[in-house]
Amino acid sequence: MTARVTTLKSAEAGLYYVEHLPSYYLAEDEPPGRWQGRGAAALGLAGEVRDGDFLAVMAGLDPRTAEQLGRRHGDDSVRGFDVTASAPKSVSVLFAVGPPEIRQAVLDAHDEAVGAMVGWVERHAHTRFRIAGQIAVVDAQGIVAAAFRQHTSRALDPQLHTQVVIANRVLSPDGRWLALDARTLKVDQRTLSALYHATLRSGLTTRLGVRWQEPVNGIAEIADVPEVILARFSSRTEEGLAG
Repeated sequence: MTARVTTLKSAEAGLYYVEHLPSYYLAEDEPPGRWQGRGAAALGLAGEVRDGDFLAVMAGLDPRTAEQLGRRHGDDSVRGFDVTASAPKSVSVLFAVGPPEIRQAVLDAHDEAVGAMVGWVERHAHTRFRIAGQIAVVDAQGIVAAAFRQHTSRALDPQLHTQVVIANRVLSPDGRWLALDARTLKVDQRTLSALYHATLRSGLTTRLGVRWQEPVNGIAEIADVPEVILARFSSRTEEGLAG
């Protein structure tokens, strides 16, 4: 399983992505984050993620007006959730050593797969509030997500992955901004992983005619890539971390 969900707490949660995360990578080679989700669009957020807007959202504020989006966060409040999708090592190596047109095809397939994963989260996102004195679970009308794509691990091995930060504020059917009911989000990690990998394989097969080994737990490496090559670029494999 290479789609992992991490809960983000405390007022420092957003700072990691704008201050600490870039220091682990060759910053000049990594792209800025990109906004995703209908909730982001409702806040006027699109395209490149700017630090101030991101930090405002993670603080539970409207980045345009600094008004509270629902209940004020406490010091230990959940600010959001990091859903990280990592490509198989053979795909990362193909991106690292391929010519420009191959590299772009790999990125396009990866971004498409991440988009499919985020779309699934948004379609299944829900929140809770009282109706006639009873707690009701209702579908959310949109999530606010910032996708940060990285191309290497902290050890600077090839490791294509995207960290999708989903703010703990969703647009409810009555127009309010409420907390995301994330009780099932971690339970859905296997579904998110399977969706990401299946979409990635389909995209690379369509774009490049890639052949695959038999999937194991929904994950497959590109066929005919020597194991010695994968091992050569996997100095952090034993830690099980992408970034």
